[in-house]
Amino acid sequence: MKVIFLKNVKGVANEGDIKEVKEGYAKNFLFKQKLALEATPANMKAHEEKLESIKEQEKLKVAEAKALADKLKTTKVEFSLKAGETGRLYGAVTSQEISDALAKLGLPVDKKLFDMKEPIKEAGTHTVKVNIYKEVKSQLTVVINAIS
Repeated sequence: MKVIFLKNVKGVANEGDIKEVKEGYAKNFLFKQKLALEATPANMKAHEEKLESIKEQEKLKVAEAKALADKLKTTKVEFSLKAGETGRLYGAVTSQEISDALAKLGLPVDKKLFDMKEPIKEAGTHTVKVNIYKEVKSQLTVVINAIS
């Protein structure tokens, strides 16, 4: 039986996929859980229209992400923190603090999008990678000034 998946089903299919599955699996599980619809001609037409609108929304999201990426490349975020004589900070600059500083500049970026393995603990200029949306990536300059 051919079905259109309405949601991701781990190990089976992703949302929007059209696959052949066993009839019992479709009727007893997928349809009851509202995870899929039978691939009738009417449902197929509705599915294609939905895919078109999703593609248009995807294009808009990618365009917005690219615009944000361009802004981030030219943005510099500065922090002034206490540090020891070697330049090692007493605290650290986390992705949350960078996200908050960007929000004050009018560039809302979720802290989860920063590619930081650990917080920044050294004074100086640092480049932080940002994974904005799927294939759209950017970099951000973070300057940390040491205060004695």
